[in-house]
Parts: sequence; structure tokens; C-alpha cells
Amino acid sequence: MKRLVPILVLGLFGACSSAPPVNCKTDNDCAAVPDRPECDATSSVCAAGPGRAALIGNGDGSPGSVTLSVAFEPDRPRTPTGLAFNPKRPNELWIVDQMDDTVITATDVGSPQMTSQRRHDPAAGHFMHKPTGIAFADDDTWATCGEGDNSQNGATGFVGPAAFSSDPTIFAKQNPTTGLGSHLDMLHASPFCMGIAHERDHAYWIFDGENSALVRYDFNEFHPPGEEDHSDGDIRFYANGSVKRVMNVPSHLFYRPDDAYLYVADTGNQRIVKLDTKSGTPGDELPTLEPSVPVQMNGTAVVEVVPAGTLQAPSGMLIHANVLYTTDNADGTIYAFDLDGRLLRTLSTGLPASSLGDLTVGADAKLYFLDMVSGRVYRIDPAPAATPSMN
Repeated sequence: MKRLVPILVLGLFGACSSAPPVNCKTDNDCAAVPDRPECDATSSVCAAGPGRAALIGNGDGSPGSVTLSVAFEPDRPRTPTGLAFNPKRPNELWIVDQMDDTVITATDVGSPQMTSQRRHDPAAGHFMHKPTGIAFADDDTWATCGEGDNSQNGATGFVGPAAFSSDPTIFAKQNPTTGLGSHLDMLHASPFCMGIAHERDHAYWIFDGENSALVRYDFNEFHPPGEEDHSDGDIRFYANGSVKRVMNVPSHLFYRPDDAYLYVADTGNQRIVKLDTKSGTPGDELPTLEPSVPVQMNGTAVVEVVPAGTLQAPSGMLIHANVLYTTDNADGTIYAFDLDGRLLRTLSTGLPASSLGDLTVGADAKLYFLDMVSGRVYRIDPAPAATPSMN
């Protein structure tokens, strides 16, 4: 009889630890079983794993399932549209502001030691008018583009992405000879640019709202700050007519070097698409107002990743750990998909319509996103705030 007791106890323990399967459609449905946070695509039941979209928590997707911390609070009303951490100085968060064509650099974001500085380039009225995004290269430079057609300066349509230095001794300093501020280069073939992503070296992809196209701009060699030699640029138009702009809602992009696909928040068509940037052959030259002649790339098309029907106004675009995150500007929700477009998880921020825009990941491996209404930058801490004890 003594030998039967431990066997009986182990049997009872094993029986108690066996929990019934929990059916699910997304990882949100697995919030009640924290040891099984992932919804298995084959069986549609909750399974063990680390949580594939853990940047937005492992809870039920409600605002209280995570902690939203204000990482940056503007000093006055702002309309921020793009943000990015400087890869050379990862504690620096750069924010472009459409309200007055300025750039805010916040250092040690979210900490008691945080400082910030607002800079306005002397020639921002052309080179950084109504910026919609910011993307860093690897050499202490960055680029932006704006939602305008240069009509404020008379030469309608003569506008496109511009590159700048993040060196504080260069950026936003006037060139005394030309009066053209501090830009390092600019190319002019894409009015109403709604988003930008860095590819490599001085090459960038942009969302051309005027031509409903995705355009690759390679500045090649920069000119000195505030000069104007744009003759060595390379401009290539892809998938014309395939994407659609929504006024005042940035359509952000993400270039994934692993497979050379460009992922796009196609806001006006309410979907996520991708472009194989290796596709296409050079075709006709396009009309231009500058020495760098744009070329139409033939045989290119976008592929739907998330078809219309799930998202209303996708804006932010980020891929992290093979999970695609996007913000919906229409309803204040952050969505997470796998790279095949399967919905993994959602997070309702509780913020009003028109709030959500760009998003990025900091050196602390946490997700940061813009509230374009309040001007704030929020950080997501995946665990909810502790509830005070009532005892």
C-alpha cells in the first residue's frame, strides 16, 4: 500500500494539469490561457509560444491590456507625421512636424533626463514642406518628403524627397552663398509624397500620391550642404496607379532587406501591399523639370498582403521579428499580421479617430507610435499597469 500512494498522487497531479483546448481566431482569444498565448493556424486552438506579436502585449487587445506611457509630450500643439530613432545615436528620437515644417530631436525619451530641441531649416518651405515621414540611412544622414506640390513657391509639381545631415553643426544652418538652407540633396518628381523608407546607401523609396506610384530615388553622391547640383540622381517609377493617397493621412513604407520587398500602407485602397523591388525592366523616360530624368519601370505590380476589408485607413508600417505591424488611422487600433497577411493580434489604444500614424521600435525593444492629434509619442509596455490592492 505504501508504494501505491506516490503513484496515486502523481496521477492526480497529471490529471489536474491537463486543461481543455481553447478555440481561437487570433492571439487575442488566448488571453485567458497565458501559458498558451498563440492561436495555432492549423488547429485554431491556443498553443504554447512566446507570443508572436508581443510588442502589443499578450492580453485581450483592450486598452487596459498594456500600459501606454507618454514618452514625449510637445510643448505646444503639433502635427507630427513621422518618427525614427537615429541608428548612430539610438537614444535620439527624431520627429518631423507638419504644422510648421520642423524637426524635433528628443534625447533619452521617456526618462527623467529627457531633453528635446526643435529645429527649422531656413529653406524648409521647399525642402521640407509638410513632411510626412523620416527615414535614416547608416551614415548619419536621413531623408524626408512632403505632402505638397510646391505651389507655394510657384513651380507647381517641382518637388520630391530631400536628404539632410543629422550633425547638429550642419542641419538647419543657412548656406550663406545660396540661401538654400542645409539640405544635402533633393530630387523633384513626386508631388504629394505620403511616406518614405530607406533601402541602402543614399537610395530611398517613396509613396507618390500625385502619380499613385511607388518610386525609388537614389541621390548617389550628395552635394555640399545648401548647394543645388542634382544631376547624378536616379529616379525610377514602379506600379503606377496601384496605390491611393488619402489627404492628411501618411502612407508609411517599410523596406525589408531580407527579401527586397517593399511593404506599403495603401491607405486609400484600405489594404497592405508589397512590391518586389527586384522586378521590372527600364522603359520610357518621363517628363521632368530637372537634370535627373525619371524612368518608368515596366513589368512591376504590387501584391496584396492584407486585402481590403480588415483595415479602414492603414498608416504606420513596421516589420519586426517577421511580424507586420500597422496603425489604423480611422479607429485607433494597432494590427499585427504575419508576412502572409494572417491577422495575429490587435490592440485598441483607446485614442480617437485620426490619431494613429507612424510607429517604430526603440533600443529598449518596445514599440513607439505617434498620436497626430495630441502631438504625443506613446510607448507600449506590454504588461498592463498593476491594479492597486484592495486589502
